[in-house]
Amino acid sequence: MIGSVAWLLGMDAPHAVGLAAVAIALAGSLALVGEQSEVAWSAPDPVSRPGSRRDVAQLGWSVAVGARGLRGGRASSDAVRRLRGLAAEALALRGIGLDDPDSREAVAGLLGEETAALLRRGSGETPSTAAFVAALARIEALGSAVDRGGG
Repeated sequence: MIGSVAWLLGMDAPHAVGLAAVAIALAGSLALVGEQSEVAWSAPDPVSRPGSRRDVAQLGWSVAVGARGLRGGRASSDAVRRLRGLAAEALALRGIGLDDPDSREAVAGLLGEETAALLRRGSGETPSTAAFVAALARIEALGSAVDRGGG
C-alpha cells in the first residue's frame, strides 16, 4: 500500500517497491521488539556518603556564609550539628561518650570548657565563626593525637 501511494505521488516503480520493503521490514522489527520484555534498568538510589562533595560544599557554605556576615557572623545550626558528630567520633576513639553525664569533666578537659558547652546537646547555641573554627581545631587536634598514637 505504501509503495502504491508513493508510485501515485510520482515516485518511480523500483524506488516505490524499495520504500514498501523498508516499511514492511520496519513494521516487522517493531512488532518483534514490542513482544520483548522491558530492557530499561532502574536507576539506583543515590547513596549518601559522609564526606562526599555535597557534604563538604554544604558544610563549607554553612560556615562561610556566617563568616561573610550574612548570618551576623554566626555558624549555622547545621554546621554545629556536624561539628558535634565529629567530636562524638573523636571522643569515641578514646572511649569517652560526648553525651555521657559521667564523662562531662573528661570532655571539658580534652576539648576545653567553651567547646564542651558548645557541643552539649540542647545548647542551641550558634557560635561565632571564630569560635566554630577554634572548636574545630581542638577536635582536629584530638583526632590527630589519636591517629599518631599519642593519646
